[in-house]
Amino acid sequence: MIETTDLTAIDFFQGIDANAMAHLAEGAEVRELAQGEILLHQHDRAIALFFLLSGKVQFLIHVAGMDDLLVGTDREAGALIGWSVFRAPYRHTLTVRCETPCRFLRLPRSVFISLFERDPAVGEKILCRVAEVLARRLAYNRDRLIASSGTEGDPLVESAKLPLPTSPGLTFDSETLGSDQETTFRFLRHATFFEDMSDEHLRSLLGLGRMVRVEGGTTLFQQDEQAEGFYLLVSGRIELWYCGSDDKVCFFLNSLENPGQALGWSAIVKPSRYQVSAIAIGPVCVWLFPGDALKVLCRRDPVLGMQVMERIIWLIGNRLRVARTQMIAKRYQKETLAVCALLEQNADVLHVTSPLHKIPYLLENRLTLSDAFGTLELIRNHGEDETEKNLAGLALDILEKVHAELHFYQGLQRIYESVANAPHAESPQQVRRHCMEKFQALFNQTAFRITGQENLPDRPGQIFIMNHLENHADNLLPNDFRLTLDTHFVSSMVIYPKYNEAPVRVVRKPDLDWYGFQQYFDRLDYLYVYPGEVDEEDRDQHLTREERNRRFMDQAGERLRQGENIIVCPEGRCYYTEESPGDFKSGAFRLALNVDPEPLIVPIAVANFDKRLTHTCTSAIVFPAFKLSDNLSDRSDPQALYKFLDELNQQYRLHVKLAIELAQACMHEMG
Repeated sequence: MIETTDLTAIDFFQGIDANAMAHLAEGAEVRELAQGEILLHQHDRAIALFFLLSGKVQFLIHVAGMDDLLVGTDREAGALIGWSVFRAPYRHTLTVRCETPCRFLRLPRSVFISLFERDPAVGEKILCRVAEVLARRLAYNRDRLIASSGTEGDPLVESAKLPLPTSPGLTFDSETLGSDQETTFRFLRHATFFEDMSDEHLRSLLGLGRMVRVEGGTTLFQQDEQAEGFYLLVSGRIELWYCGSDDKVCFFLNSLENPGQALGWSAIVKPSRYQVSAIAIGPVCVWLFPGDALKVLCRRDPVLGMQVMERIIWLIGNRLRVARTQMIAKRYQKETLAVCALLEQNADVLHVTSPLHKIPYLLENRLTLSDAFGTLELIRNHGEDETEKNLAGLALDILEKVHAELHFYQGLQRIYESVANAPHAESPQQVRRHCMEKFQALFNQTAFRITGQENLPDRPGQIFIMNHLENHADNLLPNDFRLTLDTHFVSSMVIYPKYNEAPVRVVRKPDLDWYGFQQYFDRLDYLYVYPGEVDEEDRDQHLTREERNRRFMDQAGERLRQGENIIVCPEGRCYYTEESPGDFKSGAFRLALNVDPEPLIVPIAVANFDKRLTHTCTSAIVFPAFKLSDNLSDRSDPQALYKFLDELNQQYRLHVKLAIELAQACMHEMG
């Protein structure tokens, strides 16, 4: 037990009835913890509320396979900790650790329960203050997301200017929700927000609300404006957006699609200003409760007021969990990890038979991702309860870019199959052309920039050189083949549009067990170079390395003379964008000197094809073409060629740097 004055020294309790304060003081105690000690463990039962008296605490979220993620700290005297004592199922949502030695005031949940039963008016006031604390923390977490967004894009939400259209205003419809009050009552009864509320209290709300119908693009309410209405979604889809203080960067938070979902809770929580903007995506119907009228009703009937505020705390708590889940995605650059953390945080409110429990396992492998999305969409639309539906909807929002990546990956699979299993009647030229068209459609779904097309020669039959980038691991096909995105991009988006013919790539002869590579390359009739062993079925397997190189020169030269363009990556291997280019080998340049008439060499620099294409912007720059012989003092002198390659390598590093800057500018334009 402590003195009542110890409680009144805490701002949270200012203005609370003296008898209530005496009741709370009887059950309160002071606890002291050393640096590094844990006050609360994530998922433990919430049996007490704490107020920080001195010291500094850390708020941590457990992330499977990673270190616990720090999502915030607090050293403010009187800070409330353990708000889950007021939210079913009464389990802590994070771990609280002492960063320094700390003192806390501890109040058991049982003390609040007995007080609320004895004095509902005090209970309603205390719950209002808990909601205000949560609202401030929610804004803090969202501001942290904004502050950490930078110019490199966000792994979870699209950073962009908020698409706030000119609103035609809210159109009030005098019609009731249904044919009579009973229809409205049934709607409220099935709304998640009013779940388990008594019929008596629910009917007292019937006279407050009315239907609002708006057209797509309407802003129901805008961030920071005076909050006047609390809404329940009847039909349609609403997107919630949050902007930084300067309005330059805005985040898509999540979308509401299930009838009965609540929004606009700021209308009944001080300071009564909307924290987000709500935009109707297509026609939307909502049920609107005027905030002032709802607050008056809650004060007149404090038992109802407590029930409403408990649900507001539940609602803000859900939003807070979403914000922290977004922070996980931001920290670890992996949305699937964030969804797993979201489901883990909500495991205590899910039935053990819920299909959501299998989602983390389906997200582990690229080949089962489509099953994960199918399951989530099925639950969102036909889940057994609103908790399942809401979690599935949140997971789908978080995984939006992963879904886009899955579509891209499936597109790669389809392209591979269309090439490797192309009808025998199709010529290699036809197969390459169809391949280019399919890649164009695929790349047009991504963000990219191309400059320098004016440097493309008027006539085909040239050698195109480019730096060669690694492929992101997520693009590995089931047969261990990676379609190199940079060369296919240059082929389909730069060269093919200019000449209406697909270029021919020079590729390394696949190793003996790389059957998937050979099947693909053979069908496109690519030109092989032989760095190692050759397959016994190869017609030139008996030739020496020198003889094979000579045969390559003859074949490549003939195709250049026939007017075919050839792409060569002179490094001979792949690099990451920041390490590119590697040292150039001389093969492509010896080819240019070996052909009569001598072809032009067209340099192209690319960037970011080694990254996740849904999280970045790729780029390609075409630089002025040149004849190699014009840059050599003696074309027959090997040393002159090596000297030129050294100089070209240095110049190409500047080319790649420009490509990186172009990609960064593209990402900046996107937000």
